Amino acid sequence: MSGTQAASEASKQKFDNNGQYSRNSILRYEKIFGDNYISTGGPETTDNLTGRLQGFLKPGVRVLDVGSGIGGAAFHLVEKYGAQVVGIDLAEEMIAVGHERATTAGMSDKVQFILGDVLETTFPEKFDLAWSRDAFMHIPDKKKLFTTLFGLLKPGGKLIITDYARGKTPGSHEFEDYIKKTGYSVIEPEQYGKVLESVGFTDVVVDDATETFVDILKREERRLVEERQTFLSDFSEKDLDYLVDRWNMKIGFCKAGDMKWGIYLATKPA
Repeated sequence: MSGTQAASEASKQKFDNNGQYSRNSILRYEKIFGDNYISTGGPETTDNLTGRLQGFLKPGVRVLDVGSGIGGAAFHLVEKYGAQVVGIDLAEEMIAVGHERATTAGMSDKVQFILGDVLETTFPEKFDLAWSRDAFMHIPDKKKLFTTLFGLLKPGGKLIITDYARGKTPGSHEFEDYIKKTGYSVIEPEQYGKVLESVGFTDVVVDDATETFVDILKREERRLVEERQTFLSDFSEKDLDYLVDRWNMKIGFCKAGDMKWGIYLATKPA
């Protein structure tokens, strides 16, 4: 199946995770994460990840951005490093907004957005880098996922991701209920590393970055409250309360040891 065919198939089954990725929800997330971002830390996390890839990111590098959202990281990789990026996402509205932003930024020739499932999509060329930000908690079969990404990379290619993780198994009743309601599938950071190694990746780095995650969450929540009136000029009080409550809930889960946030880096042998 080509990328175009995958987009056609995916569009038949609209994915918005029970409203979490409707256009309104996407745009309100952007208010907290920053322009063109819908994942933890926005541009700050992008800088963190690219800092771990110094010397690897060069003009022409081909990047597969899985769960690409509305394009923040893709646009940065193009603008700063001269990358060619293919973003793939299951959420129709994510792709629609991404296309709009790419056109506005004049990057349509450098960034391609595909509506589809990375587990079912074939690509005409392999990639130098597989990149993902807080998206793999939507995919239960981690071994199949990483086997797929391993096959999509060139020899010597790298994978770098952030993702939600669980701190203990089982977690509290409240945390397990949250995981069930969101449909997330999370594993402990150490398990991530073992899965990556089991499919052939080497030089696997597992960074339990939960403290960084909590720090970011606190600053994002504080900014929401301090810039309340700006937020309310575009969204409702209900939207604001939802985000503040959600962020405080995640902070609480992390402090209780239920939830973690991991950064993972791995290499496909040359």
